[in-house]
Amino acid sequence: MALKYRVRQFARTFIRTVPHEQLAEALEHLTANERRLFARLQPVDQRHSLAVYAAAREATPDDRVLWVAALLHDVGKGRPGRIDRVLLTLLETSAPWLLILWRRHAASSRRGRVARLVEHTEASAQLAELAGSAPDVVATIRAYGHRDHARGWLLAELDAAR
Repeated sequence: MALKYRVRQFARTFIRTVPHEQLAEALEHLTANERRLFARLQPVDQRHSLAVYAAAREATPDDRVLWVAALLHDVGKGRPGRIDRVLLTLLETSAPWLLILWRRHAASSRRGRVARLVEHTEASAQLAELAGSAPDVVATIRAYGHRDHARGWLLAELDAAR
């Protein structure tokens, strides 16, 4: 099952379109600066963020903070290539210690880019903060996956399912 999921995930990187109707509705919840951040995402990451956003809307119909965090949670990734994504996935599952070693490499090198993808959540929070996002949005992104932060925990759960 995991292999089948990963193959589908990889195949989706070749789809260049983003559902415009869903995109237009989601962007209404973002400020101009947040929209610019979102626009920097590659189409595959935009589609993913829209899926997480839709799940957040369904799970919490009145929590705009979570919706915005869902849209911006991956903006710190930059624009990784397919090979970078594959390497990250392989190393996370088989040799995570290499990712620690690769942090020593320049950010412009393949090893450096892949190692920095691990830290994209903090980078996403910093970019959201620089864009003027609400403090609760920034805190939610920063607390991604933390059990003691309800929104951060829920964001990670919704993300993992998409």
